[in-house]
Amino acid sequence: MWKKGFWLGMVAWVAVGCLDEPDCYLLNNHLVGIAFRKIEPNEADTLAVTGFGTLTPPLRFSNDTTLTRLILPLNYFQDETTFFFDESETVRRVLRLSYVSQAQFVSDKCGEKFVLSGLRIEEHNFDSVRLVRDFPTRDGSSIQIEIFR
Repeated sequence: MWKKGFWLGMVAWVAVGCLDEPDCYLLNNHLVGIAFRKIEPNEADTLAVTGFGTLTPPLRFSNDTTLTRLILPLNYFQDETTFFFDESETVRRVLRLSYVSQAQFVSDKCGEKFVLSGLRIEEHNFDSVRLVRDFPTRDGSSIQIEIFR
């Protein structure tokens, strides 16, 4: 019995010893969730794309895939991000989002984090786009934008 207590005490001691180290991950709330929906009836839709990514900086996230919902990162070094969705070689859909990005000092070990707020849809060429929440998340756990086709 005392052996189990000893090992439990050792595990607790090691766990408490790790508490001085700061958690320096998932500090920025820069993830935006996008869901694709049908206008009538209001249900999930699937978008087939030949590629999608960002225009500035030019990043391509994926080729030839189908999307129902996705989580995309915003560029927290700027105040806007433009995403593109290529449906074919001749059809490119664009979604331009703006937001306020503020740097906040966390600690010497972690540096700074960026807090994004005031998310807005500035431009798009989809049928209809709806802003559900105006703040991005750290873990991509919610949908901020619904795109209707």
